[in-house]
Amino acid sequence: MLTRIEIDGFKSFADFELDLPPFLVVLGQNASGKSNLFDAVQLLRRLVSAPSLFDAFADMRGELSELFRRYEGGDGVAQADRMTFAVEVLLEPDVVDPFGEVVDVSHTRLRYELTIGLHMDPDGFPRARVLTEAARPLLAKEDSWPSRAGVSKAFKEAKLRYKRTTELLTTGSNSQGNRVFKIAQEGSQGRRRQIPAHSAEATVLSSITSAAEFPLLFALRRELESWRFLQLDPAALRQPSTQEQRGDVLSANGANLAKVLRRIERTSRSAYGSGLDDIAAALAKVVRGFAGIEVEENAARGQWETYLTTRDEGRVSARVASDGTLRVLTLLAALHDPDHRGLICFEEPENGIYPQRLRELLGLLSRLVTDPTADSDQDEPLTQLILSSHSPVVLTALEPADLVVMDWTTRVSDSAGGRISRVRRVLPPPAGQQAFAFNDLPVMTVAERRDLPGIDVEEAKRVLES
Repeated sequence: MLTRIEIDGFKSFADFELDLPPFLVVLGQNASGKSNLFDAVQLLRRLVSAPSLFDAFADMRGELSELFRRYEGGDGVAQADRMTFAVEVLLEPDVVDPFGEVVDVSHTRLRYELTIGLHMDPDGFPRARVLTEAARPLLAKEDSWPSRAGVSKAFKEAKLRYKRTTELLTTGSNSQGNRVFKIAQEGSQGRRRQIPAHSAEATVLSSITSAAEFPLLFALRRELESWRFLQLDPAALRQPSTQEQRGDVLSANGANLAKVLRRIERTSRSAYGSGLDDIAAALAKVVRGFAGIEVEENAARGQWETYLTTRDEGRVSARVASDGTLRVLTLLAALHDPDHRGLICFEEPENGIYPQRLRELLGLLSRLVTDPTADSDQDEPLTQLILSSHSPVVLTALEPADLVVMDWTTRVSDSAGGRISRVRRVLPPPAGQQAFAFNDLPVMTVAERRDLPGIDVEEAKRVLES
């Protein structure tokens, strides 16, 4: 679970900080920075899992040099020569390595920091290098997240562990004065390691491929590379799953949906039903007349196809289902998947959904993520959801603590200036409440809310009542 992110020098961000609850909706106009925030999360996932920085930056929106922030300098437009990220995460209490071994995680609260520099190679082409990389445990005495999140005793006992006190990964110098990455020993099995850092074109975390020597660093890598950004393509959602498709994991565009639903049904089957029944019940709350889901195998073609049942149309193939229904079905499948939980980023859940039903959908989604305050059993995997939206209905559908707004502001200094993305609370705390759990952000004024089309409270009420 991602509990805090800090970004500087990437796209439209400068000294950006945001604490993240398990469920959050980011509101804002086009080009306010919502997609850039998701891009930063996606880039971090790539940086810790790709074999090189070149592979990590490939397929990002924009060329490498365009990803470093541009601003007004003394001689015109200038460009940052580095981007810095920092995240604080909550790890699962155990992690499975590539060989199927379950490894105990002794410390579940970590902070990871990474700085990427931009330079030109001898031929004049831009190249990226890792300048600094660090990972350290968050100590119980300094970790404010549990109290800010209001974690319950059950959650604390199930998920929070504080046993490590020393740094896991640092950037420094060796005895010869050369810059190196220093990996500290973990337990009695690990060994200290130094890696040259003067021209690093891959992150250290990407080299930690098993839990044998460095279980905490491996668990950290597993957490970051589990983050998912769903950009669902209705055409991909309608297609059957085939034997040639790799595994039974949902693709970013939603491809392989039928095999994912089939696996959920098969692995969660009990005398009381399956996870597929839970998904169908949830979907029925959003899509009127919806009755059930089936996954049918066509052995002759080597395919699995999704069928939906409605009261009006009966049993129909996903090929003819509406875009909105398929988008909601896929998001619910991702949240109900017992084998692939974690952080999910999803843009514009309102697409294809009737405004009055969007309120029901958002309420449903907010109940499907991890609730750290619950006193009930906390053995389920951690689940987190970050949504971006333009819809005014969101303002009346959720608690103010679940909402932030992003927009542009102009920063001016003695040496530089330019527009940057900022994040603020949409509404102040209700009367009688001292603060929200994550309330370090300034609150928009009434006039500012009215000046931002699409996220005004009165407009939201009008839409719902019309």
